[in-house]
Order: sequence, then structure tokens, then C-alpha cells
Amino acid sequence: MPTDDRAQSSAVLLRRADRVLSHAEDSLNLIAAFAIFFLMFVGVAQIVGRTVFDFAIYGYIDWIEQASVLFAFLGIAYAQRLGSHIGMDLTMGWRPARRWKIELFGVAMALAIITVLIYASFTNFLRAYSIGDSTMDIKLPTWPAKLMVPLALSVLWLRLSLQICGYVRMIAHPDAEPVAVPKLITIETQVQDEIAEVLGKQDVR
Repeated sequence: MPTDDRAQSSAVLLRRADRVLSHAEDSLNLIAAFAIFFLMFVGVAQIVGRTVFDFAIYGYIDWIEQASVLFAFLGIAYAQRLGSHIGMDLTMGWRPARRWKIELFGVAMALAIITVLIYASFTNFLRAYSIGDSTMDIKLPTWPAKLMVPLALSVLWLRLSLQICGYVRMIAHPDAEPVAVPKLITIETQVQDEIAEVLGKQDVR
């Protein structure tokens, strides 16, 4: 099979996998957004209730603890897809071919760490489920919240695996269009975007 045909076929497969995984990531991120809204609503209700009506929500701390897991972990794969995790990019001045290799190395290291964390968090969930672990105040079972951690990390594991395939493809075909990986931003592009933002989204290019 010619090189161009292989590159196109791999791009098609990556796009399909990226599309399917993106739906799952978007759904989990939406749940995380609703969790944040829930915490805001409950927090306001708690403050108003205690201040105005001398009434507190039963098990307020326990509910907050359990809901915090949702927005802390469910959006992690979504952020990885967009490349929006906070980091120090020391390779912006490098050539794209070399930067793809650095990105591949970083994602491969992250995949190894996430694999260990999935095992550890799932073991923690099984322990909480088997002993009937619960919160201190109103005895909410903790296993549903603890199950969310390996679930979210598993989706992140799939995203990292997909990105590894995408980076390998870009290393093999440097001129191909990036698929299933965050696009590399050069220093010039970043500076132009920052200038455009300061000037009110005007076109400065």
C-alpha cells in the first residue's frame, strides 16, 4: 500500500475513534458541569438557610465531599483532548518533527502512570464496596464516588492511547494533518493570538 494511502486510512480510523471517544468525554464533562452547578446551588442554599431561616441542609459536608469527585475527575480526559492541562512548554521553538517525538514521550509516560492509578483506584473502590464504607455524618456510601475515579481515568487512558497512535502517525508522516492530537502552536502563533486578544479579537495577521 502506498505511503499516502496508509496515511489516509490511518487518519480515517483515528477520526472515527476520536469521534466516538469525544462523545463519551463530552458526556462526562457535562456531568462534571452539573456537579459544579449542584455544589453552587447547595452552597447558596446552605448559607441562606443558616443565615435567614436558621436551617441547615442535612449532611451538607457529606454531599459536598461526594459531589466534588465528579468535577475533579470526570473532565480530565476532555481537557487532555483539548490540550488544556496546565504545563510548561519548553519546546515551542523546536521543529514540529522533533516536538512530535517529545509529545509522544510525555504521553507515553502519562499512560504508564495512569495505568498504575487505575489499578490503585479500582482496588480502593473494591475495598470501600466490600466493607460498606460510608461518610462520617449521614452514612452515605462512598463506593459510588470512588468508582468515578477509575472510570474517569479509564477514559483518560483511552484518550492517551489514541494520542499515542496520533503522534506515531505524525512522526511517520510529518506533512499529514494532525488527527486525534492537539495541534502544535508555534511562538509566532501564540504571540499573534495574544495580541489579537488584547486588541479585541482584531485580525493582526
